[in-house]
Amino acid sequence: MSPTEQTATAETTDDAAGQQAPAIVEAGDQQFKIFSYHEAFSQYVALAKEEQDSRDLVYSEMIFQPFRQNAFHDGGGSEFEDLGVFNPPQNGLSMQSTLDALAGKNEDFQSAIEKALIKSAELLPGGDKTVHIFPATPADGSGMALNAEVMILWVHPTLSAEELEQTVAHEYFHLIDMEKGVFESATADSTLLEATIMEGKAVAFALLNYPETDLSWLSNEDGKVTEQVHNLFLEQKDSYDLQVWGDFLNGNPAKGIPPYANYIIGHEIMQSFLLNHPGLSVDEWLKMTAEEILQGSGYGE
Repeated sequence: MSPTEQTATAETTDDAAGQQAPAIVEAGDQQFKIFSYHEAFSQYVALAKEEQDSRDLVYSEMIFQPFRQNAFHDGGGSEFEDLGVFNPPQNGLSMQSTLDALAGKNEDFQSAIEKALIKSAELLPGGDKTVHIFPATPADGSGMALNAEVMILWVHPTLSAEELEQTVAHEYFHLIDMEKGVFESATADSTLLEATIMEGKAVAFALLNYPETDLSWLSNEDGKVTEQVHNLFLEQKDSYDLQVWGDFLNGNPAKGIPPYANYIIGHEIMQSFLLNHPGLSVDEWLKMTAEEILQGSGYGE
């Protein structure tokens, strides 16, 4: 298959574990397997009503273990079960309402994911990946690159197809960054600067795919990230302390740091860098270190 050929097909049979078989998407030599856990969650919600005292065990057996089998064929992945994002939903009635509302949007979401994967792979090819779609409440909707091969998407009924496409492109970049860039592992093993530039790069990549994306939440026109916060960031940029990273992600009013300051700063640095180096390809700046990006941006001067 030539690099410009893409196909998307869905298998219709279920595997032995009762999980829906994945949709298969191909972009050039790259293959994506897209797993939906909508039906698994429907079964979980029904069973959890009867097994409330063992809800965690039921969730592990019906949701996490099938996900682990789909994502890690070597028996790995058990270390991720304790992540907060894999906690069972606290309100079964709310989850059932979410599932009912999602039923009419799943086809559109599937199409949006496939288109975004193909578009992203055309711009920045990589290895084979798996994508896992979990239903979520609006407060929990997001995406995550778990490692270099596994992307997780939490979708909710109020999510638009355009927002989902942008999220897929963002998380796809993280996958390729871990595959062949300079970001190798979890945020806990990164400095504040490295984690911040990682996000700035992913936002920049998503913008290349979807330049009309509304990024008003990353704007600092109102000056919420003050000069004092910028200076504090530069002072602490080499810190590995998760509390420091948490201050810039979640905000710390005592220090004057607003929520998502790391995203805002990372976006500023990366956009400044790209303005200074318009001839660089994505593959070139993908492989540049956070410190190289910072120095090339002129940020802080």
